[in-house]
Amino acid sequence: MSKEFEYKIEYESDKETGEITATIPELNHVSSFGDTFAEAEANVREAALGYLEVLQKDNREIPKSAFRTEGTYLKLLVPIIS
Repeated sequence: MSKEFEYKIEYESDKETGEITATIPELNHVSSFGDTFAEAEANVREAALGYLEVLQKDNREIPKSAFRTEGTYLKLLVPIIS
């Protein structure tokens, strides 16, 4: 069984290297990077799913999106661990 969560994702471009950093503030500022927006998003998705898995294993609550504002959101399908 899985549950869908949606979190705001923020991007930042490094002017020197051209790398893109993607951050999800609501998940303890989980972040990752890549050479493109798509790669950064894929990497931060993997990091976020790992973070949520650890929360579940520690019997901690999965954060819910606080409120919706303008911007880009990342949908995560999280397997629910019993």
